[in-house]
Amino acid sequence: MGTEPGRRELALACLDYLDLEPADLVRVAADAGFDSVTLRAAGSVEECRGDLGRDAARVRRVRRALADTGLRVLDVEVLRLTPTLTHDEVARVVDLAAELGARHVLVVNSELDAEEATDRLGRIVEWCADTGVRPCLEPMPFSRCPTVAAAVSTAVPAGAAVLIDALHLQRSGGTPDDVASALAEHGADLVPYAQVCDAPARAPGPARLREEAVGQRLLPGQGQLPLAELLSVLPRDLPLAVEAPTRELARRSPADRAAAAIRAVRDVLSLD
Repeated sequence: MGTEPGRRELALACLDYLDLEPADLVRVAADAGFDSVTLRAAGSVEECRGDLGRDAARVRRVRRALADTGLRVLDVEVLRLTPTLTHDEVARVVDLAAELGARHVLVVNSELDAEEATDRLGRIVEWCADTGVRPCLEPMPFSRCPTVAAAVSTAVPAGAAVLIDALHLQRSGGTPDDVASALAEHGADLVPYAQVCDAPARAPGPARLREEAVGQRLLPGQGQLPLAELLSVLPRDLPLAVEAPTRELARRSPADRAAAAIRAVRDVLSLD
C-alpha cells in the first residue's frame, strides 16, 4: 500500500495495543485506514502479548498480515541505552526490523551519560548500515535524554535521527520553535517521523510523567497541546504515528480504538 502523493502517511502506534497479537494490530490498522504500524520487539521487562520477542511463529504471522494488507512498518521499538545492552540484543532488534521492512528502530537513552550514549548509539548506527533501518533517538522528560536539544546533541554526532513526540516535547518544556530551530540547523532529515497525541496543558507531577505517557494521553484534538503549531514546523509529508493510549477508550475494542484514532488525527490534519 503506497501513500497517495501529497498526503501524510499515518501509522498506528503499538503502545495502546500491547494486549493484541501484532498480526491482529496490522489488520486492525488496515481496516481503520492507516498506512503503517509501529511494532514492539523488545523494551519491556514484563512479557506482553504485543511483543514480537523471539517468537518466530509470531513474526511469520506479522509478515503474512503485512503482505495481505499492504501495510508497512514505520518503526520497531525499542532499544534502551543501558550499560547492560548487549550486541546480541541490538542485532536481534535491528535484524527483525530489517526483516519486516521497518524504516526505523526507536532508541531511548535510559541510563547513559551523553558521551557514552553517543558512542553506543553510533555503534547501533554502524550495525544498521546496509539494512535500510535508521535508528531514531526519542527524547523523554523521564529519561537521561529529556529534551530535543539533548537528543540532537547525542544523535547527530552518532549519525542517528531524532523522533519528536508531541507529549514529551511539551512535558519537557520544549516548544515547536525548538523543533523548527533543530530542523533549520541540521536539515529536514534530522526528524524522519513524529508521534502525535494530545493532553491537558497542565502536566502532572514529575513522578507521574511516565504513567501519563503510557496510559493517560488523549487523542489528537482533544487536549491543549500545540499540535497545529508543531505540524506547521514539520515537513508537510512527514509520517505521523498516532500514539495515544487513553483511559477513555481502554475498554473499547481495538477496532473501535483504531477507528477513533484515525478520525481524530484526520480532523486535526484538516485544520493544518
